[in-house]
Amino acid sequence: MDASKPIRPDGRTYHLETREGDLAKHCLLVGSPERAEMIASTLFTDSELVGNHRGLKSFTGKVDGMPMSVVTTGMGSASTAIVLPEAVYSGAKRLIRVGSCSTLWPEPRPGDSAICTGAVRLDGASENWAPIEFPAVADFRVVSAMVEAAKELGLPHHVGIGATTTCFNEGQARPDISGYLPPRLKAMHDELVQRGVLFYSMEEATLFVWCSTHGKNLWAGAVDAIYGNRHTNELEVRGEEEAARIAIRALLILNERYPL
Repeated sequence: MDASKPIRPDGRTYHLETREGDLAKHCLLVGSPERAEMIASTLFTDSELVGNHRGLKSFTGKVDGMPMSVVTTGMGSASTAIVLPEAVYSGAKRLIRVGSCSTLWPEPRPGDSAICTGAVRLDGASENWAPIEFPAVADFRVVSAMVEAAKELGLPHHVGIGATTTCFNEGQARPDISGYLPPRLKAMHDELVQRGVLFYSMEEATLFVWCSTHGKNLWAGAVDAIYGNRHTNELEVRGEEEAARIAIRALLILNERYPL
């Protein structure tokens, strides 16, 4: 293998272990392999496991006859940054993250979906590709298609800006195991709430900046199941299938209007 471009001798990528053509042009990105399995088994037909390495499971199947893939990114910006070039090498061109988040708005409830228009760049990884002034924004066509899909499916959803953090705990204003939260992080949290940020998550800014800087034909978006509400302190793990349905329907709409 070439150390500067680690592709295995059989053509498989180093981490995903997928080859060119293994992934469909329309691709979902999920953090956990269990969510990838759920989507492939429940929402795809004729799904096939095309990559399985380091917990990064990838499946390709069909939805209404259209090829579609789901790829595991793992958690956080560092893992997502590793997976993105390998997914694109393997065939992905339109990428929608189907994740989970905690909302900073008082109104959303666990199980609702959050459609992301852009992200605050607290992820770290995206600074490798563009200066911090470069915006992390979803493709407007993908956002529009997801909003349309959510309305068509009758699923409760909210649209706004996310904050992508490197840290799930203190980085999202959760006290550490001793109960301490640095005042600077509490102040940043308060400012994000005051400025109307919709949710905390750990991947959106990474996805948006990478796709914006690595090719004009890479369209990216994200929809998250809202698990937690930081105002009411509710936490319930639900809504991931509904978020996936929004993303899948959006990809079908995009293919109808802008066929690849």
